[in-house]
Amino acid sequence: MSLKAMLLGMGLATALTLSATAQTILIGVGAPSTGPAAAPAVWQRWGLDIAADKINAAGGVLGRRIEIRSYDNRCNPSEAVNATNRLVEDKVAVILGMHCSSATLAAMPLAAQARIPLIEGIASSPRITELSGMGRNEWTFRINPSDADMMEALGTYLHRAGRMHRFAVVGEDTDFGRGGAAAFAAVAEKNGLQIISTDFHPQSLPDFTPLLTRIRQSRPDAIAIFQLAGDQLNMLRNAMQLNLRIPYAGRFDPGGNNATIIGAGGMENSITAWTYSAEIDTPENRYLVEQTRARFNAVPLLQTWAGYDTLRLAAQAIAEAGSTDPENIRDALRHTSFSNAMGQAVRFDDHFQGARAVVIERIADRKVTVEQVVAIGQP
Repeated sequence: MSLKAMLLGMGLATALTLSATAQTILIGVGAPSTGPAAAPAVWQRWGLDIAADKINAAGGVLGRRIEIRSYDNRCNPSEAVNATNRLVEDKVAVILGMHCSSATLAAMPLAAQARIPLIEGIASSPRITELSGMGRNEWTFRINPSDADMMEALGTYLHRAGRMHRFAVVGEDTDFGRGGAAAFAAVAEKNGLQIISTDFHPQSLPDFTPLLTRIRQSRPDAIAIFQLAGDQLNMLRNAMQLNLRIPYAGRFDPGGNNATIIGAGGMENSITAWTYSAEIDTPENRYLVEQTRARFNAVPLLQTWAGYDTLRLAAQAIAEAGSTDPENIRDALRHTSFSNAMGQAVRFDDHFQGARAVVIERIADRKVTVEQVVAIGQP
């Protein structure tokens, strides 16, 4: 092949690539495909894929298909910086993520500097609320409740139920773990609940046996936990090996990796404050449940919902903006009214915090039931 022919061929390939790119709207995702939260990130991807396929099957947005571009952030602040910078370089219209609080807090200033909206649906640190909104970071929006919101609902429930009074707190040594523990401590004091010990551990701790043995000696009514899925499951397994019969509270996953522990009776009488439940009966939630079962032979989890609804919200904001310009999308997000999969209205307040509905779930007879759905400070 002549040099001229090669150059012509390369030019044609480049033109075709540019043409294909022009026909899509690039949505960025920062998620931990490796590291301590890799499994929940898979569940998040389920929701993203279901939403993208539904949007594209209906004709896309502004006549263009949605394309997801994802980079691994390992739920680590420095890796989140790398992932965010790559998404900025790719010129995505919106960034969805970053799954973990530490990663989200690291990505927020970069998204603001690049003037690209960041929509979060999982990370729950109260610091995200404090740093976001008018006169603060004006590019970060969150559709899930913070730890402060969830603990407010949980504290009220525990006080009224009157079954648990003395708590040992266990959290990972991260923004999520410390933020959740601090939020629980604040509501415990307000609701007459007693915290008898607080322990923080590094992520991926290999053995919780010494910690659990010490906690058992203090005889708490419950252990309030604030951990990612891997450490949570490891600690629950250690507790079953010790035949520990202390219920759990705080923020534990009422499904997912913990389903086996629940089915084995290792979490009886436990209470969690959570963001999502597949049991809530709305048309949109039924669709999400049906698609997750059909495609992945599973029930949607918090992370599945977050992927599904953050992408749906981004698509709605792009449609309302009539543009893929990130600043126009940001302005549309500020004023949008979005109905999430559970039928709750999402409208952003001065801190760009959306719906704050907390699902209180209880485990009894090896089954999970929704005790109540509590709306905290709706805008």
